Amino acid sequence: MPSDPHEHTLNVRLADALRARGLDATPEVAHSGRRIDVEVNIGIVRVAVEAEHGQNPAKRREAIKDADARITQNLARVAVAVCYPDSATENAIPTAQYLYQVRDQTRSGSWQRGGIDNLASVIRLAPAQIGDPDAAAAALSAQLDEAIRRLQDPQKQRLASALDLPPSKKSPRWDRAAKRAMLLVATAVMFHSRLDAHLADSRPDRDNRIPGNPPFTGAWPPALANHCVLADAPIAAFTDAWRLILALDYKPIFETALAAIQACPPDPAFADAIRETAKAALAVAQNIASLRHDLLGRIFHTVLDTARYDGSFYTTTAAATLLASLAVSEDMCDWQDPAAIARLRVTDPACGTGTLLMAAAQRIHDLAPQTRNHGKAAQALIEQVLSGYDVNLTATHMAATTLGLLSPTTRFRNMKIGRAFLGVDNDGRARLGSLEFLDQKPLLMDWPNATQPVTQIDGDDPMNNPDRADLIIMNPPFTRDSLRHDQFNAANERKMKAREKFLFSKTPVHLSSNGNAFIVLADFMRKTGDGKIAAILPLVTATNASALRIRRFIGMSYWVECIVTSHDPQRIYFSENTNIGEMLLICRAWDSSKGAKPPTKVVNLAINPATPADAYATADAIRNDSVVAQGRGTIQQVSPQEIESGDWNSVLFLSPALRGDFVALERNEIAATMPLHAIAAIGPAGRRTYDAFTFSSLPTASGMVALKQHNTTITQSMQTQPDTFIEPDPRKAKLAESYWSQRSNFMLPQRLFLPTTRVVAVKIDTPGLGGSAWTPCNLTLPNDSCLTKSDYESALCAYLNSSIGILAILGERSNKKPTYPNFSLDDLRRVLIPDFPALGESAVRALAAAYDALCARPLAPLPRVNADPVRAALDAAVSHALAIPPERLSRIRRHLAAEPSITAARYRPHPN
Repeated sequence: MPSDPHEHTLNVRLADALRARGLDATPEVAHSGRRIDVEVNIGIVRVAVEAEHGQNPAKRREAIKDADARITQNLARVAVAVCYPDSATENAIPTAQYLYQVRDQTRSGSWQRGGIDNLASVIRLAPAQIGDPDAAAAALSAQLDEAIRRLQDPQKQRLASALDLPPSKKSPRWDRAAKRAMLLVATAVMFHSRLDAHLADSRPDRDNRIPGNPPFTGAWPPALANHCVLADAPIAAFTDAWRLILALDYKPIFETALAAIQACPPDPAFADAIRETAKAALAVAQNIASLRHDLLGRIFHTVLDTARYDGSFYTTTAAATLLASLAVSEDMCDWQDPAAIARLRVTDPACGTGTLLMAAAQRIHDLAPQTRNHGKAAQALIEQVLSGYDVNLTATHMAATTLGLLSPTTRFRNMKIGRAFLGVDNDGRARLGSLEFLDQKPLLMDWPNATQPVTQIDGDDPMNNPDRADLIIMNPPFTRDSLRHDQFNAANERKMKAREKFLFSKTPVHLSSNGNAFIVLADFMRKTGDGKIAAILPLVTATNASALRIRRFIGMSYWVECIVTSHDPQRIYFSENTNIGEMLLICRAWDSSKGAKPPTKVVNLAINPATPADAYATADAIRNDSVVAQGRGTIQQVSPQEIESGDWNSVLFLSPALRGDFVALERNEIAATMPLHAIAAIGPAGRRTYDAFTFSSLPTASGMVALKQHNTTITQSMQTQPDTFIEPDPRKAKLAESYWSQRSNFMLPQRLFLPTTRVVAVKIDTPGLGGSAWTPCNLTLPNDSCLTKSDYESALCAYLNSSIGILAILGERSNKKPTYPNFSLDDLRRVLIPDFPALGESAVRALAAAYDALCARPLAPLPRVNADPVRAALDAAVSHALAIPPERLSRIRRHLAAEPSITAARYRPHPN
C-alpha cells in the first residue's frame, strides 16, 4: 500500500476512469512484493502507471523513478509516470489536468499535460514505444533474404508469378519479387499466431460460415502456428491450417499466402525457406508491440523496388496518429450512437499497408470506446466504416493484416480493402488504379491474382461502387513526370501518360507530378456538402507555381481547417523512406450556406513527434491552441482570402514574426517595394546553359564565361569571379546566341544550401551566364536616369544581401527541402526589391556606395547573420537609404539566425 492513503484512493479512482474508457486497468497490483499503482494490460503488453500526488519537481522525479523501476524489475514493458494535481480529490479525477510521461528502456521522454481522455489515449498508445521497430524490421528483412538465398531462380520466378509480382529491372531479377512473396507468408504466419488464442471458440458451423459455403465438417481447431513451424512438412501443415481458417474467414490474408506456399513443389530447399520465414515471423509476433509500429509496412519499404516510379512513400506511425487525431473530430458523429458510427465512411484511396486506416480506427476507438470490443460496433468499424485501395498486392495484403490485428475475431468477409489495377490490361487499355473512379469503375483484382473485375471480397455490395466518404484520409503517391510509370515498357508508359492527360484535362492538376491528382479524386469520392479531406502532401504543394491551381481549387471549395508542417531538421517529413519536406492538410467542404469561412490554422512544428504518444499530445496541443506554450511549434491564423488566392506561404517560416515582416514588405509597410520583374529580365535558367554550351575548366576559343557553382568556401563576398569557361555547341548555335545575349554581371541564385550560404546575390567582373546554381539578371534603367546599370546592380546586390533582402528571397522559395531551397525563374521574378523610381536616385547611390565599400569583404554564413559585422553594415546602409527603423532590421536579423531551415538545427532562441 502507498504511504499516502489519499494517493491510494486516487489510484483506485484513476483505474475506474481508465476502465470507463475501455482500458483493462487494475489499481494497486502486487507482483513478488512490489506494487504497480495502476496496471493496464493492452493485449499481452503490461503498462505500469506510477502516480504521485503533486506536480512539483520532486514529485515528478519520484514518478519517473518508480516508472523506470517497474521496467528494470521486468514488471512492465513500458510505464507511464503520472502526477496528480496538488489539489486533486477523488471526485475530481474525471476533470483533473494531469502531468504524464511515457517511459521505456531508453529512459527518455518529456512531460505532457492533459485530461483523463488524453491520458487514456497516451496509455493505449504506450506499447508502440517499445523496442526499435527499425531494428526489428531489419532483422526480419535479413531473415527473408536468407530464406530467398535457399531457392533457385526458377523457384523465385514461380513465387513471383504466383502473386503477379514483377521482376526487378536490376540483377538478380527475381530476388526482390520473391522476397515480397515471402513477406506475405510472414504476415500470414504472424496473423495465424494472433488467431491461435481465439480459434478454438470460433468453429465455422452453420451459424457463422461464409454465405454460400457448405456446412463445415472438418476437424477443428486448426493447428497452432508454432506447431506448423515444427512439423516435418511445414508447407503441408500451414496449408491444412490455413484452409481450415479460410472456412471461417480471413480470405484477404490466407488465400494470398496459400498461393505463395503452393507456388513451388515442396522440395527440401523450399520447405526450409518457408520454415525459416515462419520462424522469423513468429519471433516478431511474440512482441505484439512491434506490430503496433506498422512493422509490416517498415519491412515492406525495405523490399519495395518501385517507390521512385509510383511514389509509394508510406506514412510514419507518428504522422498517421497526428493526422487522424486532427481529422477525425468530435463533431463528425454522435460517438455514443453505434448506429451513427456504423454509418460513417472513412476511405483511403492509396492505402499502402493501412497505416492511416489503422490510425483512423484508433482515433475512433478514443472517441467511441464501444468500438474496441469484439461486438457489433467493432465489426462495423472493420467491415463498413473503413475502406482502402492500392495498386500493390503486397501492400493491400498487409493493409488487411494490419486492420485485422485491431480485432482478430472480427469477420473479414466484408472487409473493404481492394487492389486497383495499374497498367495496361489485356484489351490494351491503360488503367490508373483507384484514379479510375473519376471516369469508370477501376479494375479490381481478386486475392491473390485475377484478370477480371471482381466484386467486394466475400461480400454483398460491390466494392467498386464505394459509398461517399465522410473522410478521405490519404498519403497519395508523389513522383515527378520523368520517372512516373518507368516500371512499364515504353509503349505502355505512353498509354499510361495519355490516360492521365485525358482524365485530368479539365481539372486543376499540373501533371508535372501526380500527387495532386488524388486531391481531385478525394473531392469526387467525399460526401456532398460536408465531407472532409485529410492528406499528407509534399511541402512544395504550398509554394510551387505549378500547384497554384490546386491550392486555389482547395481554397475555394473547402474550409482549410489546418495545415501542419515540420521545421524540425531531424524530421522534415511525415513519410517513411523520403527526405523531402511534407505537410499535413485537413479541409472540410464548404459553401455559402454555411456562412463565412473561419481562418486557417497554420502550425509550423519545431519538433516533429517521433512516437504515437508524442503525436497524440501534439494533436491535442493543436486543437487547444497550446502549441506555442508547450514549445512544440508556432501557429498563424491565415485569412480565407489568402488561402483562396493560393497564398500559402505562411508555411515558409517557423517564426511568425518573419512571416509578418514579409507580409509587411509585400504591403509596402516597411518600405516602398516592387517585384523584381518590374525592372529586370531574369534568365536563362542556369540548367538551360547546358543545352547550348559545353563547359570547360580551361579557356575556350570564344572566351565566354559562366558562374556555375555556389561553392561557399570560395564565394564568400558579394564580388566574385566566373568559375568556368563555356563554348557554344555548333549544333545549337542559334540557341547559344540567344542565351549569350542575356549575359550579365549580376547573378541570382537558383538553389542555396542555407546553413553554409554567405551571399544570395553576386556581381562578377566579366558578363557571363549561369550554371547549375546561378542565373543572370539584366536590369532595365529608367529612361531619365543619370546612373549607370552597374550602379543599380550594385545597389540591388547590397539590398539582397542585407537581412531584409534575405527575407525577401526566402519568402519566395520552393521548399522541397527547407534547408536547400530551389528558386524557379518565376520565384525570382516575384522577389520584392526597393521601388527605386519612387525612392529616388539617392537611395540607389547610397546602396551602391555600401556595395563598393563592402563588396570584397567576406560575409559570415547565414546562421551567424546576427553576429556578422558586414551584414550589420549592410543593414545600416539599407536602414538609411530606405528609411527603415534599424530596430526592425535587427529583429529580422535575429529571427533569421534562429530559423531551423537556416541553422539546420532544432529551434532555440538566438541571444539578443
